[in-house]
Amino acid sequence: MPSARPERLRNAPEWRLPRCLGYCLILGLFLTLHGYHSFDGDQAYRLPLLLHRLDPTIYADDPFVRAFDLFNPHRGSLMILGAVTQLLGLSPTLFLFFFLTFLATCRGIDDLARAVWPDRKPYVGWVAITLLLVARAGNIGTNHLFEAMVLDRLMTLALGWLALAVVVSAPARGWWLAAGLCGLAAVIHPALGLQLALLVMGSWIVWAILGGRTHVPGRQATCGCIAMALAVVPGLALNLAQGHMLTEGLAGDEFWNLAVELQGPQHMLPHLWRMPQWLGWGSYFVLAALALLGEIPQRGRSQQENSSSADFEWPAARVRLILMVVVVLVALAASWYAIEVIHHLRITLFQPFRLATVARGLALVLIAGRVTKLLQRGDWLARLRAILLMVALAGDWMLVVVTVAEVLTSTVESIASRHARATFFLAIAWGVCFLCRHDTESGHWPIVLALAAAIASHLVAHRAWPRLRSWTTRRSLPPAFYMHVCIVISWLLPALSLLAGMIPAGHSLGRVSLVEGLVARSRFAMFPVDDIERLARWCRDNTPARARFIGPPGPKTFRLWSRRSLAFCRAGSPYHAAALADWFARFQDHVDLHLAASAFVKRYIGARHEMEARYDGLSDQQKAALALRQGADHVIAPVTAAAGSLEVRRQSASSPLQLLHREGRYAVYRVCSELLSQHQRQR
Repeated sequence: MPSARPERLRNAPEWRLPRCLGYCLILGLFLTLHGYHSFDGDQAYRLPLLLHRLDPTIYADDPFVRAFDLFNPHRGSLMILGAVTQLLGLSPTLFLFFFLTFLATCRGIDDLARAVWPDRKPYVGWVAITLLLVARAGNIGTNHLFEAMVLDRLMTLALGWLALAVVVSAPARGWWLAAGLCGLAAVIHPALGLQLALLVMGSWIVWAILGGRTHVPGRQATCGCIAMALAVVPGLALNLAQGHMLTEGLAGDEFWNLAVELQGPQHMLPHLWRMPQWLGWGSYFVLAALALLGEIPQRGRSQQENSSSADFEWPAARVRLILMVVVVLVALAASWYAIEVIHHLRITLFQPFRLATVARGLALVLIAGRVTKLLQRGDWLARLRAILLMVALAGDWMLVVVTVAEVLTSTVESIASRHARATFFLAIAWGVCFLCRHDTESGHWPIVLALAAAIASHLVAHRAWPRLRSWTTRRSLPPAFYMHVCIVISWLLPALSLLAGMIPAGHSLGRVSLVEGLVARSRFAMFPVDDIERLARWCRDNTPARARFIGPPGPKTFRLWSRRSLAFCRAGSPYHAAALADWFARFQDHVDLHLAASAFVKRYIGARHEMEARYDGLSDQQKAALALRQGADHVIAPVTAAAGSLEVRRQSASSPLQLLHREGRYAVYRVCSELLSQHQRQR
């Protein structure tokens, strides 16, 4: 029977998805599913450093911003972002660097996967990128592989993926390019850039020792190490001159309490990470080992099978990547000993467990080979297992459960394949029951929904797919047409968010719930979406430029959105000892709890939210006195039922706080120092 495919398409070469189109499609899907969280989170309290660099009159009296005049490890990234911001503006610059970071991350992971699994390219590259963007499980050190915002560590990590891809895939001609990439990474983020450089140098040494399997001679490794060491010098020089100021002014124990246990314990102290996080992190390497074991041919009984097993050899790039993973794990084990046993201060501040994020990414490259193999096998059970592996990367306990099911299924499949299906479903059933009882993130629902969707699509595909394929064949449209349609659909929701962000802040449409939801999902412009941001925007337009505020310790965004100095924010903490001591004194003053550093830290870790809420319980007189002690003239405070309505507050002549504006749950007050002095004299 002659083919229904038109002659011009039948004779055309096989179409493959270009990388640029694939990356564009993945970015659109990522923005649709995850959004773009600019001007939020960690970015919200770091952007004031950039704004002050561009205009020194902004935050001229802010304790947090001015603390970085003496010690600033973000200087390199601020220089790069500042130069582009002066040309394009803040919002376009942030999205440009987000776009470049995304592309560099995708290209690095794509190249790594294609080099490690040459027999499965190009599909293995797309699978590896998908796994990396989905992965949220096992984030010991609380650093994700990729986030929907611009951060200096994400920019550095993107450069790191490119550097690792170059040295793993083509060490003979890529050593100088990897050195340049790591050198730029060290300028943007000195600590992470140096860690990446040390990882590459350690890998060079191990590769040279095992030169026969890695195809890396000693001379090449020596050149790579020397080039890498020289490349990181400029980045380190920006910070080494200030390094002596890091611990000056505080005793060792007190600095440990403030800088490690109070400021960022979730990043530095392994014993604080939850058991599900550790188990989820370990599951990456179990799955990676399973992927490698699946590539070892089993020895058969015949002489031909035995000879093929004896001649078996992995690609050199795969061997190099495996050895790099071993180097990372050894480094992390040594770091754990230095932090938890020796309590080495400088190693702890170096935050070596950032490399645990790199280790997860390298493991995902190995896992991508197994997922691609399952997808290409064709049977529905293999595809179902691949889908569950992707879904499970979103949660700690989910990943543990699916890893156990995958290990059991693979083991039974290698022994008696006819029992693999029953083993898989029994393991998943046990896992769902376990998640129902123990997983606080309700991981059983994604697994159940993924199972139902996969089974339903498999049943429908037998009838719908042949008809759909016949219809598309008759239309004689090239595959590129359907790809462009998918790209347009993937960018539809982000485009609506972009249009919603262009609505002026004071317009009535800006308060429509649909508009606020679109803007909050993808923040391409500075459009306020919550009470604290709208109040900060009002303060920016209606208070003097030299005004200084105090407010609740928790919210991170007021300083950025108001363009005004803020006396204290818990998240906005400096790094060097002198400024850290001042930050701690302000912290104690805000929560009205003056204890020794060790006692304060112990109480804060045990009841963090209750301690921060102590600010809300301060009386008007206490808030006014706190503002004057910290050099502030305005107060931000939550509006409670006890505070009364706007009219009652205006008529309250005895309060030292004069209400200026109320925005939802928060209000801003001006401090009347005369009324406060009168009240104190009466007491």
